[in-house]
Amino acid sequence: MSTLSHAGPSGQRSTSPLSPIFPCPPATSPNRPSLFELLAEDQLRDLLHPVVRYVLTYLTHRYPRYLLRVLNHHEEFFALLLLVLERHHLKRHSASLSEHFYQLRLVSDHNVPLKRLSSVSPRRHDLTRRQRWGLLFFLVGVPYLRARAQDYYIRLGGGQDPENLPPDTIVPATRSQRLFKRLYPYLNLTLDLTFLSYDLTYLFIRTDHYRPWHRLLGVHIERDTGDRTPPPSRLFDKLPPLLPPLLLLLKLSQWWYSPSSPRALPSTTAVSGGSYHAQILPPRPLPILPSSGILPPTPPSTPPATAKDPAQAFSVTKESYGDCPICGNKWQNPAVLPSGWVVCWKCGYDAVEGEDADGRCPITGVAVGPGELRRVLV
Repeated sequence: MSTLSHAGPSGQRSTSPLSPIFPCPPATSPNRPSLFELLAEDQLRDLLHPVVRYVLTYLTHRYPRYLLRVLNHHEEFFALLLLVLERHHLKRHSASLSEHFYQLRLVSDHNVPLKRLSSVSPRRHDLTRRQRWGLLFFLVGVPYLRARAQDYYIRLGGGQDPENLPPDTIVPATRSQRLFKRLYPYLNLTLDLTFLSYDLTYLFIRTDHYRPWHRLLGVHIERDTGDRTPPPSRLFDKLPPLLPPLLLLLKLSQWWYSPSSPRALPSTTAVSGGSYHAQILPPRPLPILPSSGILPPTPPSTPPATAKDPAQAFSVTKESYGDCPICGNKWQNPAVLPSGWVVCWKCGYDAVEGEDADGRCPITGVAVGPGELRRVLV
């Protein structure tokens, strides 16, 4: 360590250590999870609500007689389901559902591990009854209250301009409703800012408590190193690993029973391929404009032929196959028009979307919308 020497009043030289420009961060436990692990755990918890609501909505469409009332009270149903799961995981694993999924656990601040004793008889580091019920209140009760408050705020017309609301939906609010409508955005913002401040202080190792209720209850999050006695396996312990495949199986079944699945298409095994394609009607023949220049010229002494006149019939011969009907040369980057004519991409684009174009097929006069000139492989 570098020192600074200076002469004292008695002439003796004393040394004082120099403070480093970039101080070293305080020593932390190797089991301390990073902020990114905790943020991922928070995102997993936030995804549980839409997943449960999606599954419940899907099952309600199939069994509305039994599940319609449950869907109408989905917030209460989700809170009850989450209460059962979180209580089970806190009691058996000292961790919430999402924390147990990421191999994390909650440890009391007053729990000082002794290496010599823990090697002989590992402790379980269980949480107290007060800590478990406090965590249940903040993990289940607070999100439920926030969701209900958000729904109530939307019903009162919060965040919307009253002038844009229909007159029949405007209900005169009481004094307490107006006070709630005015204070709710600030209370919600204060809570979010509190979470952000705890994220920053945890990131810069200023605290070991990731959330305010962790400090209040005297717990912190650590990585689960497996030094606790593993509880016997039960059905709920197998639920977190089964959630992704169950959700994938549900999406697969929903696609299979949807109208766009191959199951809903008509079966072609009973008929041959030729007879099946014979049932498909050919496209309606379109008239060819005389101004296109691909029809033989009509003598001036005869009246102009109509579109249904056999004199206007046009057939593509083997020699003329591959010729652009606009420029007369071989296809260059061929593209097809909605009328069915294949032209060069540049010829078709100039004729349909060029400066002097009228947005119609130059051969049949059919309207061509933006992007309807499509490239093809010939």
